Amino acid sequence: MAISNRLAIWLSTLLILAPLAAAQKYIVTDLGEFAGGAVSQGQSINTIGQIAGYARFSNYNAHGFIWTASTGLVDLGAFPPASDFSVAQGINSFGEVVGYSLHSGAIEQRGVLWTRGTMHSLGTLPGGTTSQANAINDLGQITGYANGTKTGAAVHAVLWGRNGVIQDIGALSGGYSQGDAINIQGEVIGYSITQDAKSHPIYWNKSAGLRALPYLSATDTRGWGLAINNLGQIAGGSDNNAVLWENDKAHTAVNLGILSGGWSTAYGINDQGVVVGASGSAAFIWTQAQGIVDLNTLIDSNSGWTLGMATAINNPGQITGEGNYNGAQHAFLLTPVSQ
Repeated sequence: MAISNRLAIWLSTLLILAPLAAAQKYIVTDLGEFAGGAVSQGQSINTIGQIAGYARFSNYNAHGFIWTASTGLVDLGAFPPASDFSVAQGINSFGEVVGYSLHSGAIEQRGVLWTRGTMHSLGTLPGGTTSQANAINDLGQITGYANGTKTGAAVHAVLWGRNGVIQDIGALSGGYSQGDAINIQGEVIGYSITQDAKSHPIYWNKSAGLRALPYLSATDTRGWGLAINNLGQIAGGSDNNAVLWENDKAHTAVNLGILSGGWSTAYGINDQGVVVGASGSAAFIWTQAQGIVDLNTLIDSNSGWTLGMATAINNPGQITGEGNYNGAQHAFLLTPVSQ
């Protein structure tokens, strides 16, 4: 009987330690900075490891960039001449990049598409003055926000088709809304601020239209969807907690936990349901098996890096974001180490 008990305890211990021993490790690559600048941040990563983001110059103006292992940091440019400011927000598998740039002497902002080395303005809703593109899928559909004559002063989440036609996808209670991510099915997620000043995570598809996602708790008043995978799982936040909304009919909200600082937010999710984000001053990764883990514990402790935010993860498991590298804020690429 004693032997049986010891065997049961030994097996239980192995089951507990097995996931810990299997924790994925990463190699950190510094994406660098523009000449004279000191700040860069990775915003999105595609399936082949190309990264879109932004970097600042010595005058603090920023330009969007695309980074590849072969070319390094490539400046995508901005609208001339006065503003000289742009940010790249999303990238698809074909290397098409979307974001925004200030226009007409920094008076107006426009969503933009960079493709084959050329920047194209995406325009606004009819009669509008502002727009921003946040994400693009592999069909060339783009989401973000814009305003127009019919929205009055309000900004609404929008969808640009491959043909460039812009569609207003609405807002909750006539308030503000924006689209933050889009998957291959054309499902859009983001958030909407209602007239009672509450921020609601939102979900939109062509057949059902726009609706609010559930808060994590009935007492929550702030929420946002920030990433969606091709299976319909959604990552974001509800009040102070990182959240995964499952792809069931109810979009069940799952609390991903907090590392430190009293808060966490999820920024990226891949098709395996692996989530990345930030908690306090630390970048995190979350998996069903491991829960929430500080990414700083999964890199070489002598690397010179403190990873502050993980913004996106691709299906091969590569991660981008920003951190402190020897005193400077730099974009990074994390590459899984074979085990």
